[in-house]
Amino acid sequence: MFTLRKEAIIQSVMARLNADFRTGGQTIDVVVANGDVILVGWCDNDEQRNAAIMITSGTCGVREVIDRIQVRTLKFSI
Repeated sequence: MFTLRKEAIIQSVMARLNADFRTGGQTIDVVVANGDVILVGWCDNDEQRNAAIMITSGTCGVREVIDRIQVRTLKFSI
């Protein structure tokens, strides 16, 4: 039964992240442990990272959000 709840939280968070224009194209994985959600991956800027955290924390069933998202830094050389 707990596995179903865990999968439901993952699916709900992923659906909400994919539907949002700020986070839809980003590489963010969702891991659930005891109602806590760990966000792991990459995004292009802090606005996207903060949006992912906010969206996840507002998802039903999520107790706490643990942020492991890294913002990409682009390096240009000429």
